[in-house]
Amino acid sequence: MSTEANTASVERLNNIKRQLERMVERKWTPLREKHDSEPMEVRTDRETIRVGHVNKLWSSLLGADVIRTFDSGYYDFWSGTTVSVQPISASEFYEAPEGMNVRRAAAIRAVDDTGIHVPVISDSGNAVRLKYFETEEGAQRAAAVLKDPIETTYEEMWNGGVEELEVREVEEPREWLAPDSWYSVLVHYE
Repeated sequence: MSTEANTASVERLNNIKRQLERMVERKWTPLREKHDSEPMEVRTDRETIRVGHVNKLWSSLLGADVIRTFDSGYYDFWSGTTVSVQPISASEFYEAPEGMNVRRAAAIRAVDDTGIHVPVISDSGNAVRLKYFETEEGAQRAAAVLKDPIETTYEEMWNGGVEELEVREVEEPREWLAPDSWYSVLVHYE
């Protein structure tokens, strides 16, 4: 017996799997053949799609590629022996549970308030990193819109300030792969 919600979930998982299969075929299969590497596998594991080399620890090579494949919607990403993608709801994405780092919580709330889509918001020392933006212009626009809301939210939550929002290009050299660039907005707190 299937409900409409389950059907939509199955369709969403199948869509994620197809996108990852296309990414692997386009980006990784030619390199695999050129360098005689193990094949990558895309598989479904309950409500999660996993992609990576079978029984190999190469998931760090995939992280940015996988995340940038999903430039809309809400997902939870994590790495282990593979990179995993789990669809989540907007409310789960924007949830700031009790005890969450206040810097990250302020950034999440500001992103929610402005409606800017940021695939990943992560802690980074005394800063928060909003990533992955395809272009520098996109990251600059997001930083301009987010600066005041992040600062206001952080002041309300912690009585502290934001030093600056820095747009940074991040290159990911990957052994025999050409470097791949993406942009992030680094929120530096005082």
